Amino acid sequence: MRQRNLGDRQQIFTNNTCLEGIITNISVIDEGEQKGVLESYSIDNYGITQDFFYLDSENLNERVERRRSLSMIPPEYVYKKAAQFDWTLYSEEMTPQKKIANAFIVKFSEFRKQGRGLYIFSETKGSGKTMLACCLANEIMDRVDISVKFITAPEYVELIKEKNESSKEIVKSIKECGLLIFDDIGIESGKQSWIDEAIFYLIDYRDKHMLSTIYTSNFGMESLPGDERSIDRIIGHSVPLKMPEYSVRRNRAKEKTGNFLKEVLD
Repeated sequence: MRQRNLGDRQQIFTNNTCLEGIITNISVIDEGEQKGVLESYSIDNYGITQDFFYLDSENLNERVERRRSLSMIPPEYVYKKAAQFDWTLYSEEMTPQKKIANAFIVKFSEFRKQGRGLYIFSETKGSGKTMLACCLANEIMDRVDISVKFITAPEYVELIKEKNESSKEIVKSIKECGLLIFDDIGIESGKQSWIDEAIFYLIDYRDKHMLSTIYTSNFGMESLPGDERSIDRIIGHSVPLKMPEYSVRRNRAKEKTGNFLKEVLD
């Protein structure tokens, strides 16, 4: 159960706004599967709020697992956490990147208040961009009651093309989720003007509603192809995180092949 006391200060997220209030009432709820607490707050220049319901830790864990199952994060990354991301694979100094990644986890409330996200980029494919984005999102899901979605830019374009009720619902959930991983942005651009327009509508919606997004790309922000309006909004609300020009995927494949050859040739 949540351990908080009357008079404690607490950040409260309502829609896209973050406020700070003082806890004025705590009521324990234990009705079958509905176990948790109701809390109300006193907020400066507002007064006493309505009650906010928080599930206890057991039910919260169930909700986290459900959110994870609906996140569309690729199976290979769906349970990856920050501690499993190996920064030592890179030959260069990675302290600045690690600091940004850690700040995104620890101070996500600050990112969220401003609708800020990350722009993880490297020209080299397989440099760890997608895995890092998923590790960060998984950490956020464990800490914050928030919906998370993962989609690649080409997959999003295909969803838009389908135009059936199922795809429309998925598009809506992607637009409105609390944290979105928009993977491989830039590779879909320049094919047809409607594609750039569809991407812009997504980015613009999330920008206007102050929703955090983690972008991954093979392009730097300034060289990202596509609608200039999209690029301006990405630059305006994204912290750049440059990954090394080193293919983790390729080098791991070479290592596995080498180990296999040792086994069969010895």
